[in-house]
Amino acid sequence: MLTTDSPLSERMTLFWHNHFTSSLRKVCSPQLMLRQNLLLRRHALGSFADLLHAVIRDPAMLVYLDGRSNRKGHPNENFARELLELFTLGEGHYSEQDIREAARAFTGYGLERRRGTFRFRPRQHDDGLKTFLGRQGRWGGGDIVDILLAQPQTARFITRKLWAAFITLEPAPNQLETLARQFRQTDYAIRPLLAGILASEAFWDPRNRGSRIKSPAELLVGTMRALQLPVGDGQRLARAGRRLGQDLFDPPNVKGWPGGKAWIDSASLLARREVIGRFTRGPMMAAVGRRMRSGGHRDTRAERVRLRSLLLSRSPVNEPEADTMDDYIAQLLLDPAYQLN
Repeated sequence: MLTTDSPLSERMTLFWHNHFTSSLRKVCSPQLMLRQNLLLRRHALGSFADLLHAVIRDPAMLVYLDGRSNRKGHPNENFARELLELFTLGEGHYSEQDIREAARAFTGYGLERRRGTFRFRPRQHDDGLKTFLGRQGRWGGGDIVDILLAQPQTARFITRKLWAAFITLEPAPNQLETLARQFRQTDYAIRPLLAGILASEAFWDPRNRGSRIKSPAELLVGTMRALQLPVGDGQRLARAGRRLGQDLFDPPNVKGWPGGKAWIDSASLLARREVIGRFTRGPMMAAVGRRMRSGGHRDTRAERVRLRSLLLSRSPVNEPEADTMDDYIAQLLLDPAYQLN
């Protein structure tokens, strides 16, 4: 995230990590978590349909949601439930019977222990008739995914989540429906959907600026990239993210990090100020000042206005009063408005 030439790809990889949640705490295999991250990265801006088909066979996901213990006659419903509730349809758009039937379809999915790769075991698969979302057949896991992708609600659910990630928590219903319909018509191509969201009037509407609270990853990575600070010890940054409530590869539960106002409370706000305060003290901020001066950036009112617009998405709570550019930048970073996107 710090060194990429494609920040949007990294942003979307993190988005899918929080959508198709798995946790190292339960998976207990850094190798499987790495493979899952690479899977999400490959499909981050590609096809949601391809990504969904790949995720149902992902070893880390099979461990995390107990898919490998799903056998004929003894179906485990954990993965089927999250597939419907968190990955595709959302609550209220399926029945408990749909969950049970979907679980039967995924029986026989397991792992090759030595290699840690997906393995289908036909003898453990329930190949009987199943009725899922009103359709009857001898469905397998891939069939369940295809039926879900045929539901307009799946497109709406993913579009709404992406809208919330990039603009506001509540999209305009007519805009949501238009984008969701286009999403389905392009066979769930992610890049055109993002293009539609980022080109929308709502994205550029000044009233929507500063409406989202930055996640710890956005706060830390965004600060370092904005100030062009050296990466240094990555472990320190990881520990800072953990302290602020976002330990990458270890989300709190199957729903992932809730985001929004959940990022901020009295304790975490103080912790955020303390962490950002470290960026504004001593050699780091002095290096920023030297780099700006060497790049021809003079300490003028116009330059301060430009920096303020770059760093803050809305007016500062406390108008900076600083004699030097270094102090001015430091005050902007410590202002409560800096916590918003």
